[in-house]
Amino acid sequence: MTIFFFIIILSFLVLIHEWGHYIVAKIVGIHVEEFGIGYPPRLKKLFSRKGTLFSLNWLPFGGFVRLAGDDGETVEGSEEPFVEKEKLFREKSKIQRLCVVAAGAVVNILFGIFAFAALYMILGIPEQLNHPRIDRVIADSPAALVRLQKDDTILRVNEKDITSSELFITEIQLHRGKIISLDLERDNQVITVVPYIRTEAETPQDQGSLGVSLIDVEWKRYPWYVMMGKGVWKGMQDSYAFSHQILQSLRGMVIQVAEKRTIPKDISGPIGIVHMAEKEKLFEQGPMAWLNFAGLLSINLGVMNLLPIPALDGGRGFFIFLEVFIGKVRRAKYEQYTNAFGMLALLILIVLISIKDVVAWIRP
Repeated sequence: MTIFFFIIILSFLVLIHEWGHYIVAKIVGIHVEEFGIGYPPRLKKLFSRKGTLFSLNWLPFGGFVRLAGDDGETVEGSEEPFVEKEKLFREKSKIQRLCVVAAGAVVNILFGIFAFAALYMILGIPEQLNHPRIDRVIADSPAALVRLQKDDTILRVNEKDITSSELFITEIQLHRGKIISLDLERDNQVITVVPYIRTEAETPQDQGSLGVSLIDVEWKRYPWYVMMGKGVWKGMQDSYAFSHQILQSLRGMVIQVAEKRTIPKDISGPIGIVHMAEKEKLFEQGPMAWLNFAGLLSINLGVMNLLPIPALDGGRGFFIFLEVFIGKVRRAKYEQYTNAFGMLALLILIVLISIKDVVAWIRP
């Protein structure tokens, strides 16, 4: 079931990626020969619309778009007997071609923002608390003995201001085996309690020395129009943060491969992603978890495709930009050889990462 859900989500994300190319190509007046669902060989011609063949293909992973004039100097395999010169991809301006090339990745990033925004509009807007708040008190713990309660806000430990759960945990660990002064807020009143902090030997497994769990974020709800605006803004912030994290991971991977000739442990391919989803029982957690996963994966696809790597959309965009300096003919020649080399390098990298993922799955 994990593999099935992963394929469905990945195929959807690839399809909307290709839909982005298709829509922008139609907007700028490029003839789209075929929009394929899945990858060839072709299974069936579904229908034609405005000269574009929509097809169903045998390999059920994503899809593709074939643009007229995007295959060199001739238009081979076109569904139309003749395509006007002004409707060929290669005849469009550099800006128009760049827009078409980047459109797929942009749609993926926009979908990621939409997915995160939808989650926030459903679940609430997370807002950072000034002080940590108690979420749960464990029975028969030191916290229960001094009658700490859920939703108590922790203000100070031994007169030291506490602004985060991390700081609170640090202070608690420094006072194991001792009694502390704990100031907290409850029902708009400040209360002081003096709990004993258990030593490591006295603390039961899977419990903390005090016996509470904390939260630093409060989920708030507003009128629907405010939720929409705040949800989109938070979704944009999360998308940016995740994109930055992806780029940092890639930078680390390149450095480690170059210096140590090894693949970092935290870099995973499709097999590794499926393994992690299975391990965490991701697809048993319901639609919210599926939407979050789809958003993360969509951002990943968008960012990766925008990188100036040969054979990816970013690489194609780089060569369109390079055309300004070396001309269209030499650009096409260099792009052909570079894309072939880039595709080979990507396939080798994917194979190496997949081998690492399989080994990790078999021998965790």
